[in-house]
Amino acid sequence: MKTFKPENYNSLSPYLIADDAQKLVDLLKAVFGATELRRFDHQNGTIAHIELKLDDSVIMISNSTDTYPANQTMLHFYVPDVFKTFKLAVEKGCTIIEEPVNKLGDPDTRGSFYDCAGNYWSVSTQTNEVKIL
Repeated sequence: MKTFKPENYNSLSPYLIADDAQKLVDLLKAVFGATELRRFDHQNGTIAHIELKLDDSVIMISNSTDTYPANQTMLHFYVPDVFKTFKLAVEKGCTIIEEPVNKLGDPDTRGSFYDCAGNYWSVSTQTNEVKIL
């Protein structure tokens, strides 16, 4: 049966526009193990559109242009080991916002950093049982 979206894609995907999209792509591959799904380049070799798979999600990225300037956003990403992921991000040049910590009443241990394009990443691992009221 034909579907309205590519197989194994979520219905909603973040779309980032960066001044140096390739640098951001390389960072996401190194820190999160992102895999490339599809890629289209401009004639000058910069990224017109790329889709990366991060765990069970797809993120889309392109290089900025005069028509589409760079943007920054905040993203939250659950990872198997927040400490390992956070350490790797810092080693790859990300700027620390907050070291991973488990705050009272929060079932997640979470840390945050800025990537090379200025995006705010909150990474966390659920460490305690979640109680839904």
